[in-house]
Amino acid sequence: MLRTIAASTLAFALCFSAGEASARDSSQSACPQIFADGRPPAIGRHADNRLLCFRAYAVMHSARTRTAVWSAEHLTRAAVDAARDLPRDSDFYEEPRLARNERASLNDYGRGAGFDRGHLAPSGDFGHKASQAESFSLANVIPQHPFSNRRTWSHLETSTRRLVRKVGTAYVVTGPAFIRDAGTLRGRIQIPDFVWKAIYVPGMGAAAYIARNDATPAYSVVSIAELAHFVGVDPFPSLPAPMRMTALDLPPPTPHPGERVARKVSFACLAGAESATAVPAADPLHKLARTASTMLALAAAYAR
Repeated sequence: MLRTIAASTLAFALCFSAGEASARDSSQSACPQIFADGRPPAIGRHADNRLLCFRAYAVMHSARTRTAVWSAEHLTRAAVDAARDLPRDSDFYEEPRLARNERASLNDYGRGAGFDRGHLAPSGDFGHKASQAESFSLANVIPQHPFSNRRTWSHLETSTRRLVRKVGTAYVVTGPAFIRDAGTLRGRIQIPDFVWKAIYVPGMGAAAYIARNDATPAYSVVSIAELAHFVGVDPFPSLPAPMRMTALDLPPPTPHPGERVARKVSFACLAGAESATAVPAADPLHKLARTASTMLALAAAYAR
């Protein structure tokens, strides 16, 4: 099933067919300090993808989805410690390096949107004011379900920073996954079904969190090989095979005071609510099956 879903991911959402490299893409050697071993995440290349380097992170932006394909960071203990005392008073802004018809706009996320402006590289990771301000580029944002953004995913972001404080340094790549036609925001921005965060700790190993972009209070931890198979993005292409196949033991979510922690579930359970058949999303039976499997995933997540 996961193999079929991965094929659907590549075909439908990311549209990263291998082919001629675009002259619009920034050089793959740009901002190498952000990436593990200086190598950016690997995907099939498409003319509508563009690499954007910022002070402390980098994104591969897709003009098709009007979101990032991935957002990469090199986190250090010093940076995340400094970020604790940095006030969060920056404003979201449209990315000026992207053409207007290829980028998200502030109006897209205006009143009634129903989705939060969800950071991929979160502002809480950056210990300098200028770097934090750059994290508010809409090139670093996806339409994120409010529960995911404010609860499950926020808790996992906090745990990622706690891990970095413990180990000293880590490479982190975060991105959306488009598995089925979840629709668009304002008819312009593709809405992802999942959000993932891959973490590589040099000398220790690597793994990834993955969660649904909805109100499901659950998440999974997968190996880098599993993640790449599912989403079509290899966040750390230089890793040796044994490290790719074995998931590092990542810390559980860190909930805010008074909030319930999301439950760790198997990846098969988390992804099982997705159907990768060719049946159109408008088909009533397809909708019924999808709703039923989603309810099973919710029930499993809430069960203790």
